[in-house]
Amino acid sequence: MPIPDLTLQQLRAVRALAASGSFTKAAAAEHISQSVLSRRIKEVERLLRVRLFDRTTRQLDITAAGQAFLLMTGAVLDDMDMRLSRFMSYVAAQSGTISVAALPSLAAAVLPDMMRGFMLDHPEVEFEIIDGAADEVVERLESGTVELGVTAHGDLPDGFCFTPLLQEQFYGVAHHSHPWSAQSSISWSDFNGETVVATRPGTSIRAITDAAFSKYSISVSHHFNACSAATIRGLLRAGVGVAALPALELQGFGLDDLVAVPVDSPGATRVIGVMYHCSQDLSPVAARFLDFTRATEIDSPRGVSRVHGGYTGEPDTSSHAGAQPAE
Repeated sequence: MPIPDLTLQQLRAVRALAASGSFTKAAAAEHISQSVLSRRIKEVERLLRVRLFDRTTRQLDITAAGQAFLLMTGAVLDDMDMRLSRFMSYVAAQSGTISVAALPSLAAAVLPDMMRGFMLDHPEVEFEIIDGAADEVVERLESGTVELGVTAHGDLPDGFCFTPLLQEQFYGVAHHSHPWSAQSSISWSDFNGETVVATRPGTSIRAITDAAFSKYSISVSHHFNACSAATIRGLLRAGVGVAALPALELQGFGLDDLVAVPVDSPGATRVIGVMYHCSQDLSPVAARFLDFTRATEIDSPRGVSRVHGGYTGEPDTSSHAGAQPAE
């Protein structure tokens, strides 16, 4: 026997009529006319080849077949209603998972406050955070593993957009016995002849420092290429070299016991923000979170400023003569 092709509207019409016992009440509950409701019930009975209701001028009774039909289809309707409710919550950006790849320092120092603020109005939203270097963030975005990347501004792959959020000051970081401890600021030229504890190639920090050292013909020794914050921290505390790090990296690495002197030179900043596919639609909740990051105020630590409208994407070339002395 072929299985009848019934619609959800027809199933709901049968349930409403059985629950109310009245065509008038059932039609009002389904927001349709009585004639439409009556046609739906008759069509279901025709397709099933069985009466679901006994009708008289004064009374409406559900048949045994009708009871069995409700028992079998009720779970379907309940499950569909639950799933549709979840989907509408997803469409309204009230639920779903936001997948984000982020630089480790940003995952530790920037994202948590943003996530907390966002979840005040979106408590059912879940976050999946994957931290990694700048090249790893781009790889995650290109592969579709994540929808958003919180990273430094750089050369954008085709089809990607970048929303700037913060600008960080670069600092020269060294052991407290280093001569920089007596200076209120340094320039890129102060790195000349130093042994630099550098992040590995492919990171946003390395791209900026390599460009600055090349531009100003600064000779440094890269004896140490570190892949982790813990390694950089250990090498600097051992006094084997110096580093050029942006402000949020200092906060993320926990380098408060070291000398951190602002670099007062053109280009000694890093702009960070959110990268995403501009040629593809974001999920509703990811799009809502992107709008939230643009609008929310961020409690910026020392050496970090909010980037507002008007950012062109060009490297900053302003001087930082007003930078604070090292603490």
